[in-house]
Amino acid sequence: MNEDNTLTEAESAEDELRRLGLRDIRVRCCGGDAWLDAPADQISSITREPLRSEVVRVVKAAGFTHVGIGLNPR
Repeated sequence: MNEDNTLTEAESAEDELRRLGLRDIRVRCCGGDAWLDAPADQISSITREPLRSEVVRVVKAAGFTHVGIGLNPR
């Protein structure tokens, strides 16, 4: 996976997350994996169903293999 592809994939994933109403989440690339940087007050909501499945689906559809969430507050 080259840098241009990962930037495009991250942008695509962020666009889809915005469509889900998640405006403050950034997608960081780590190889074929995506790490989501989210505000601490949103982590519990994006890890609960049914939103969790939608988040994983749209991020994987953007081209990532795995999806993780960073626990470092912004």
